[in-house]
Amino acid sequence: MKKINLLFLLSVLSYSILNAQVGIGTPSPNNNAILELKSNNKGLILPRMALTATNNASPLSAHVTGMTVYNTATNTSSSANAVYPGEYYNDGTKWMRLMTIQETRMIAGGTIADQISSKIVTVPDESNYVDSTLLTLPSFTLDRESIVEFNANVSATFTASDGSPINDNSVKMSKVYYVFTSAPSGIPTNSHFGSSSQSYTNKATANSNVISGYYYHTPHSILTLPAGTYTVAVKGGGASDEAYRLTFGSGASDHVQIKATPTK
Repeated sequence: MKKINLLFLLSVLSYSILNAQVGIGTPSPNNNAILELKSNNKGLILPRMALTATNNASPLSAHVTGMTVYNTATNTSSSANAVYPGEYYNDGTKWMRLMTIQETRMIAGGTIADQISSKIVTVPDESNYVDSTLLTLPSFTLDRESIVEFNANVSATFTASDGSPINDNSVKMSKVYYVFTSAPSGIPTNSHFGSSSQSYTNKATANSNVISGYYYHTPHSILTLPAGTYTVAVKGGGASDEAYRLTFGSGASDHVQIKATPTK
């Protein structure tokens, strides 16, 4: 019996070597696959191990490009190289966590209700941007490094300083943007990002094309941010050669959404 089993094993190995392919659950693996697994009721389990840090190969003896494992441990002793349970692959120098859409979560805003109340900006003659008007001030906390996506929908209306229609032939500019007012060390708190701009001109003629309703600003940005607590201001402002009134947030669907997907 032992001789028969040995002969069978040798024949299987010989077949595999000659064909350079292995099929488990199938006698005819795909020609383009070195290994094909086939089953109607079983899956593949990756090697499960406890990683210690993204920059540490342990429990492997060295980083190996293409190595894929399932990490079972949470280790935050080195915040810059923390690891969390999930699937990781190795790029030859460090462990990289595979991101999935299922881990994306809303961390600020995201409700159907109107989130921004009406704010008026009085823009003077011959002005550069008057952009210190605070529209909303959401805060959020990241428990690990994440890719953070900022989205907003902010209505704007342009009128003369007394609220009447504009008819001065002058171009009116407006913008809405984000700026951190507080953030972890190393993240600037005075830099604008994600700006969305609009312009408006109404010619002073009897047949001028007057657009009613709202313009909408859609500031957007995607940043990779470290763990920590953040407060981000959504601000708006405008500029023009001629004075005018700029009103933000008077629409019924002004909103802010901030979503995060962990990278570790």
